[in-house]
Amino acid sequence: MMDKTKSFVKSNVFFLVVATACLLYMARGFVEIVETGKTIPEILADGALSAIFGFLVSKLLSLQGIAKGEANPEVAATARLHGETVETISRYIDRLDEWCEMQSAQSLRIAQAKVLAVEGIAYDDFVKGLYPVTVEGEVRYLPAAALSKPKRKAIIKAKRVKLTPLTASSLTSDGGKNKDPYDFGIDKKKYEFRRDAKQWISKAVCGLLFGYFGVKLIENWSWSSLIWTALQVAVIVLMGMISYLNAYFFVVDVDRHRVIRKIDILQKFEAYAEVNYAIQ
Repeated sequence: MMDKTKSFVKSNVFFLVVATACLLYMARGFVEIVETGKTIPEILADGALSAIFGFLVSKLLSLQGIAKGEANPEVAATARLHGETVETISRYIDRLDEWCEMQSAQSLRIAQAKVLAVEGIAYDDFVKGLYPVTVEGEVRYLPAAALSKPKRKAIIKAKRVKLTPLTASSLTSDGGKNKDPYDFGIDKKKYEFRRDAKQWISKAVCGLLFGYFGVKLIENWSWSSLIWTALQVAVIVLMGMISYLNAYFFVVDVDRHRVIRKIDILQKFEAYAEVNYAIQ
């Protein structure tokens, strides 16, 4: 029975959160929103308290989401496979930096060649710094200044291409961009740092709103402050649940695939090393 309940909650967590939000929002029908008449210091004090409380709730739920994601069987299996892969290539570890430099240079070359190809410029000519130009029926090799404006722009763009270098430490330790093959993306610590920065802004805004506005019952019902507090808590918890779900899916999807990319590259290195760095 307990397993069925857990499975139901896990499968319908979004619906349950939304249903809870709707029920709590319906409580708004018992009150009307009015200005509290508080002084600025009082608004700031109440707002600061609300913001701190909201931040802590979201922070705790976000950490819970990360912990829940790390406990996911697929995430655990991926982390285990990464560790095993690092151990497997350990006999070639002294050659990993050399191989990483080769791969970084190759990726940069490919990225620059793609930029140059748009204007029909050969990569070898780009490296030499001299480009074929037909002058009076004769092909001459001239510097970039002699080329057309679009070609010069392509050359400048190619020179400005920057890619994250592949390193042994980034592959073997526990952030990627589609056009930047060795930028593995942010890890969990950077994710939390970015999340915290955004949360402080949203919580500060909510704090000021809750500090400036209050409620009174339509018929002077004495539960007005309780209902308003419940609504504030509902908003804070809902924002915290969003943080929880974002953190969970970040670990299960984004962070796990970041590690998978490392495993793929390490396995590629292993295949290369077995042929080129074979231990006699």
